[in-house]
Amino acid sequence: MSMVIHSQEKQRALNIIWNAAADYAVKSEFEGYDAEGRADLYWNYIIGAIHRHCDFDQLQTYFDRVRPDSDRAFYEGLAWIGLENYAFERGRDERPVLEDLRRAYAESVLGGRRPEEFYFLVDEISKAHFARAAGLQPPVREQVAAVLEMLEFGADATTEEIVLRLNQIVDQHFPLAQDRKKAHLFHIELPFRLNLPLKKKHPGSLQNPFLDISLLNVFNTAAGTPGEEPADPDKKAEHSRKNLSWEAIKEQQESKARETIQARYGVSMLPEAQTRVLEQQLCTGNHKDCRLHFTRGEFAAQTESDHRKAVLKQREKNQQHFKENLARNHNSILKLTNIIKNTLLIHFEPSTYRSESGQLVGGRVWRNLHLNDNRVFLKSTRDDIGSLSVDLLLDASGSQIDRQEMLASQGYIIAESLQRCQIPVRVFSFCTNSNFTVINLFRNYDEDGKNESVFNYRASGCNRDGLAIRAALHLIEKSQYDHRILIVLSDGKPVDPHGIGGNRTDPDLNFYADTVGVNDAALEVRRGRLNGISILCVFTGLDEDIPAAQKIYGNDLVFIKSAEKFADIVGVLLKNELRNI
Repeated sequence: MSMVIHSQEKQRALNIIWNAAADYAVKSEFEGYDAEGRADLYWNYIIGAIHRHCDFDQLQTYFDRVRPDSDRAFYEGLAWIGLENYAFERGRDERPVLEDLRRAYAESVLGGRRPEEFYFLVDEISKAHFARAAGLQPPVREQVAAVLEMLEFGADATTEEIVLRLNQIVDQHFPLAQDRKKAHLFHIELPFRLNLPLKKKHPGSLQNPFLDISLLNVFNTAAGTPGEEPADPDKKAEHSRKNLSWEAIKEQQESKARETIQARYGVSMLPEAQTRVLEQQLCTGNHKDCRLHFTRGEFAAQTESDHRKAVLKQREKNQQHFKENLARNHNSILKLTNIIKNTLLIHFEPSTYRSESGQLVGGRVWRNLHLNDNRVFLKSTRDDIGSLSVDLLLDASGSQIDRQEMLASQGYIIAESLQRCQIPVRVFSFCTNSNFTVINLFRNYDEDGKNESVFNYRASGCNRDGLAIRAALHLIEKSQYDHRILIVLSDGKPVDPHGIGGNRTDPDLNFYADTVGVNDAALEVRRGRLNGISILCVFTGLDEDIPAAQKIYGNDLVFIKSAEKFADIVGVLLKNELRNI
């Protein structure tokens, strides 16, 4: 079995490795590709991370040891299962996207099928490992469990310890060919056979049809083709049972994933059944296979997790930053409030007209007597703005970590100013983690006393802007207000590894970012405007990202370079929009 790796995919793999290694001088012996020769995002990250966190010269002593063996691919594969666990544990806090990438890969491993005639031990170990990684507890053979206990290296392991343990695993459980030969001569029973045929077409042989493939392709081709139904009618019942089992595993994974999200961001404000209905309505097209989580950021009473502590800690930082700039912030609130009020007064000021009732004008009484004109009264009226609401959507992705305190203050200033103008305002944030787009509600339209809740804002994870905007617009459309404005505070830089429509095979679609993410978010903004909702953006990113934000929001976008100018610039944005109502 051979595979052609195109130069473009080769370069893509190297770029991912170099980025993860933070070193463009790395010359890696290993690269990760899928069964069709495309660079694998997750595995190439793992390889790069190992170069970054380990002394690869030490690791090389292990790979040099197993290289001459006829089952080299098995030993290399075994090592990379352990190294994957180590790299993931080292990088999970620094790069939250890893959880989603790992989950996607685990699904492919657990959902795949090997050819019926062969059973590969490395697959059994790999499936057991990734099932555990997915939070499942599948039954495994005692020997496999023992190997995994030694193999799943934690983040605190040293390179020396990793190499030592790999060699111990080989010596204790999987002796090399020369050791197996010695064992045969002395009639010593080995603990495992490396590749055990289920249907012994070639009894006694140690066959490995994947031996000529790069190590990481062994993993990726192990997934096979999910959903492929055998042609043999006698096997259809067994295949159905396998599919049923996989559906049960998926449901278990789904439940576990929702529990994890709730532990991280707070309990759901909606019943699960209602959330799933919303997912059916909103997680379609580009967002197929995505999930939603609506929360108020409230944790279960018994929860004392690191995530809850992190939210409380960030709230303190946000409040402290606001207090340190109290004079400036209060001035911004007063200024923005006055801009909004003056706009309403000027453009919706009272006007008078002649009427048959109202305030009598003495000088016009003669018109009634002599001209039979009953319009000798004056009535005043004002242009009615109708009912108006403003929704404020804060980008809470990891790219905003360095600006958390500033964004929390800006959100509070806008909410407080609108409240003082008696304009209903709702504030929520969005981020994405493990294919869940999290909508965190801080205050609703009628909750005038909850502006302080905006200080619960905390940045983490990724941002699937298109789905977040779609969800926000769905909520806005359910309101009864005549005029509806959505203000998004964002850096205009969508990033989500889950990809488009759950697509993980097309290299151009398996990452929701850059042109793919920008175009998708822009499409949702256009749809919202066509439905009569005004959508504005307060840009919170870097200069280099302004063109992307402009493509999403058009001219309804402002870039604030100075905190002192915040009220003035946002005021102009709102003033222009109110004039158009």
